[in-house]
Amino acid sequence: MNIVEKEACFFVDSFFECKGRQFCNIDSLKRNLSSKLYNFTREKDKLFFLNVLRNAVKIQKEEHEKTCTTTPEKCNFSLEQETAMFVIDQEIEIISKSYEFQPKKEDEFESAERAQLHNKLNDIIKQLKTLGYGQEIIFNEIDELKENFNLGKKNWFQLTKGKFFDLAVSKLVEETLLKEMYSELSENFKDLPKLIDNLQ
Repeated sequence: MNIVEKEACFFVDSFFECKGRQFCNIDSLKRNLSSKLYNFTREKDKLFFLNVLRNAVKIQKEEHEKTCTTTPEKCNFSLEQETAMFVIDQEIEIISKSYEFQPKKEDEFESAERAQLHNKLNDIIKQLKTLGYGQEIIFNEIDELKENFNLGKKNWFQLTKGKFFDLAVSKLVEETLLKEMYSELSENFKDLPKLIDNLQ
């Protein structure tokens, strides 16, 4: 666990400390978050902090709702956590607009690699259409991969893995076909995230 991650974990409780209030509203949560983010100079640290914090808040909310006897729409704790995630999402969106990820030199795609993957993605779309897959969401997900080569090899393949996992869980594409597609894309690339054996 690095320093930024530790800070996010320690901050979760103080994030919800709102003077004189039982319930933290958007204003107080935004104030607490802005104050904490001021400690980080680098945009990438802020984004990492926000993502870890959001995950921690989400886990708290889910754990609470397992035993809560009130519906999430009427439970103050759940509503507060939902508000917190909204505030965090806004910050992530604002920072993401100005932040440009720069992968390590050795992790950058070469022009030939980008072209090769672009062609493979086009071939996958053709193959899916030939097999009778017609849902636009599938093609949008694959097209989006073409726009993210700037993430670097490891992050791009991690993104691909995530998209394929979602397609498998949604049962939009068969698992065996997704594995073949990932294998084809990752061919000739080393030290990449492996696709999980069982996607669903």
